[in-house]
Amino acid sequence: MNKSLKDRDSCSAGSRQRQLPAAATAAGRESGIGLLEVLIAVILLSVGFLAAARMQVQGMRFSQEAYTLSQAKFMILDMTERMRVNREALKGTAYRSMSTQSGTSNPSCIANETPCTPTDIAAADLHAWSQNLHAPDGASDFTPLLPSSTSIPAAGTITYDAAEGAYNVGVQWSESIDGVDTARSLSVKVFP
Repeated sequence: MNKSLKDRDSCSAGSRQRQLPAAATAAGRESGIGLLEVLIAVILLSVGFLAAARMQVQGMRFSQEAYTLSQAKFMILDMTERMRVNREALKGTAYRSMSTQSGTSNPSCIANETPCTPTDIAAADLHAWSQNLHAPDGASDFTPLLPSSTSIPAAGTITYDAAEGAYNVGVQWSESIDGVDTARSLSVKVFP
């Protein structure tokens, strides 16, 4: 009987010895898998942070584009309202061909506070419109309403289409998209 107990104990000890190396090997594999999981998690987080940064940059660009577009709409609305108030000049030829430019000035009737003709009022309207895009004389820290570049200057124009009997009031400006100057424009028609 002693012999059978000894055999049973030795069999149990042998089976334990065979299991120990397998358990030790599994523990070694688990620590390697944990390191791999951490590496994959770091890579996924990095990609996520880069995507969030790109979305932030795109959001700022779209916000700037929306701001510039609203300024262009403001300039067009300003001039079209000025034209509608000055009905005689609108029906005549005073607004037929105008373009914003630097160096404009108010007509003398405004400086002298004397009555202005409809043509004088149209010249004053062009001067006010030009001041949105071009620095007044002596200005050092002027910021135009619309961005401009050397190849695409910001400008406002009024042309008359005789076939339609309507004025085209428009503005153009430059936007830098991915380092390339891109022309943008907006225009409306005004009927006298």
